[in-house]
Amino acid sequence: MTRFGSLLLFTTLLACNTPTDKPATKSAAEITPAQLISPGQSIGQLTIGMPADSALARLGRPDASDAAMGSALMAWYGKDAHHYRTAVFTSMNMGNENFHRIKRIMVSSPWFKTADGLGAGTPLAVLAEQFRLKKVADAAASQKGLLVYTAVGRGISFDIDSLTRICKAVTVHPADEQAAAYINMHE
Repeated sequence: MTRFGSLLLFTTLLACNTPTDKPATKSAAEITPAQLISPGQSIGQLTIGMPADSALARLGRPDASDAAMGSALMAWYGKDAHHYRTAVFTSMNMGNENFHRIKRIMVSSPWFKTADGLGAGTPLAVLAEQFRLKKVADAAASQKGLLVYTAVGRGISFDIDSLTRICKAVTVHPADEQAAAYINMHE
């Protein structure tokens, strides 16, 4: 083997066996605006405060909906085998506006990620490293085998499977509001 060949082989082996500090999640550059979760602000093309009609224009007619007391919940289900869910909770500012605005957005698809690559499918322990989490009492979620944790003051909450401790859904809401909605957002 030539001296050059030996040096190339050594360099290749060294590069392949050098540990990296990079996490296995997507980098911020790989996450597109369509899939970005921005705590307290938006998930993909849906934004907190956006008129509900805009969500309907973007996502089409919901697969399920419920309304009560000036609030509404709309849900869309993926057509693939996983049936991932996007849910939008809206409310109306009675007397001031005659239309609904988005107050909370929930997604269960792991395609949506924060700038740090976190979302559905992320272990609770990893979320706790990134956010200061507080457990939220949510009887409806508990009946579904879920624990709800909110990132204090950040406007993002996580539905965690109580057995596996893996995130099943992410909810974005205004940072100064609680994680729960008037109408149950859990399936």
